[in-house]
Amino acid sequence: MSETLILAGARTPFASWSFGLTGRGAPGGALKELDPQDLAAAALKGALTAANLAPRDVNFIAFGNMYQVGPHGCYGARYVGHRAGCPPETSGVAVSLACGTGLLALTTAANAISRGEASIAAAVGADTPSRLRRDIFVPSFTDISCGKHIAKTAEERAGEAKLSRAAMDAWALRSHMKARAAATLRASEIVPIAGLSDDDAILGDPTADSFEKAKLLFSDGTAVMTHANVHGIVDGAAAILLGSAEMGQRLGLRPRARIRAFADIGSEPTVMLTGPADAANKALRRAGMRAAEVDLWEINEAFSAVVLRFVEVLGL
Repeated sequence: MSETLILAGARTPFASWSFGLTGRGAPGGALKELDPQDLAAAALKGALTAANLAPRDVNFIAFGNMYQVGPHGCYGARYVGHRAGCPPETSGVAVSLACGTGLLALTTAANAISRGEASIAAAVGADTPSRLRRDIFVPSFTDISCGKHIAKTAEERAGEAKLSRAAMDAWALRSHMKARAAATLRASEIVPIAGLSDDDAILGDPTADSFEKAKLLFSDGTAVMTHANVHGIVDGAAAILLGSAEMGQRLGLRPRARIRAFADIGSEPTVMLTGPADAANKALRRAGMRAAEVDLWEINEAFSAVVLRFVEVLGL
């Protein structure tokens, strides 16, 4: 099995969807005219530029697209390659996994490298909820296996774990503050598109008071999840280029990272709160590492309760 390197990456801005507001309170939808393939192709072009590679260098594309838009969404991976300028023989597949679609694209592309099926592979993820019918998009947040909204299952488990709303609000505020402070990092990775050059969902002036006054998601139960301490809904895309160590050396590319291990795990539909931590522990075991050896963690902040529980379980 070949070692898999991450060579370069780029992304579009993440824009508040058309049914929401930006971080400064203006109507969202800055990217609503573009479909996921347009956004994904722009991100892929940016990644190629960052790696000083040409579209013809890409052998394989894994396109993560959770919500297919329109009748042609099933051809998404092919369209991304075509619109990014890749030759017709560049193969591609589309993958989907709730909350983990981009990561599934990454592992799919990494597997193509490690098995020797591609020397340069692209992992691309994109979604545009602005272009979905609300009667399709909104119900997707309810898990019919248990008949509950996924945020409700997280809220119930958060209550059992004694995670307070104050702690969730504090984490959400911290998250926005860190995002605001990362302007230089964002500028280095964002490919401007449709007149937008930066994320617009970050709160313009986040304060503790704005989180304390936020509307509750649910009026019953522990009542700790609000519209402010859960994830935003945005349109956007990101792309990562992967290659074998041999190809990276041949091209003179300095890798950004090496992939050591990855893992996924299933859980009861009502126990989504701890799933990410369980998967991370599984990946650590595969890599032969301890949590304390990891210098940087990125956790999908679907709900701040999930992150707080993750930090507690892994002792970060």
